[in-house]
Amino acid sequence: MQIIETSAEEYGALFACYPHVYNSVSFSELNKRKTERLHYLTFRNPKVRFGLILGEDNGGTLASPFSAPFGGFTYNKAQSIEFIDDAIKALKEYVRERNMRIRITLPPFFYDDRHLPCVANALYREARLCKMDINYHFLISDFAGYPAVIGRNARNKLRQAMDQDTAFIIADSSNEDDIRRAYGIIKKNREEHGYPLRMTCEDVIGTTHVIPADFFILRHGDEDMAAAQVFHVTDKIYQVIYWGDLRDFSSLRPMNLLAYRIFEYYRKQGIDILDIGPSTEDSTPNYGLCSFKESIGCRSSLKLSFEI
Repeated sequence: MQIIETSAEEYGALFACYPHVYNSVSFSELNKRKTERLHYLTFRNPKVRFGLILGEDNGGTLASPFSAPFGGFTYNKAQSIEFIDDAIKALKEYVRERNMRIRITLPPFFYDDRHLPCVANALYREARLCKMDINYHFLISDFAGYPAVIGRNARNKLRQAMDQDTAFIIADSSNEDDIRRAYGIIKKNREEHGYPLRMTCEDVIGTTHVIPADFFILRHGDEDMAAAQVFHVTDKIYQVIYWGDLRDFSSLRPMNLLAYRIFEYYRKQGIDILDIGPSTEDSTPNYGLCSFKESIGCRSSLKLSFEI
């Protein structure tokens, strides 16, 4: 397997389809200011089998992703485990010759349960497993029997929330004022809990130009009390990037209701999975987040990171 670095234009032409939007040229180019240099690698034998977009930092480390929840390989059609092995071995030789390192974070397996386990296996044999994060997702098909999916305590909290004077608002994702309104709620939530907020509001607005996005706001009376931001990562899998409520309204259980309304909305939209994201930081679980996501009916999976 030969690795040939190419231009963004050629790479985009070779891989017009991609397994998720974070592997697209448009998303990578939007965020290229966050890296010293972008590398568009193609893997050939002699046909083009795989692609990999890497961001280089000033210490000589290459990363996929360099500014996203996950990255990994792109392929236009099904590839054999033999070709996957050859590609990983070629990548290992590529970085050895350049005295560099590569970090790769794969998507959770539900993004591609055919190829991702094979890629993870090949990386486990040729690289070092450095992180194993717990990622949560909600199967939209589970919403049909939602009361049975969640526990009694969660059902009681949802019932309490539904008894309040609330309104579920689908914001206009093409309207910057609506985006800023939703972002402001999330920003305050992060400040109240001491959580990091890695995207600025301008980052969010810019990203909506290359990734379709949805924004939701939950109101109590005439006050906003919770919000969510969701990216359309594939045709059938969307991802919660941020969501949160305001501390003053926590007794009203707004997150239980917000999750319910979002699941209900996407069931009508016909998607398959809502990726809720990880509840670990460098593999260490946040017990509260894990418990909440499990309580609203989410399933867990692994998101693996490797270093070569």
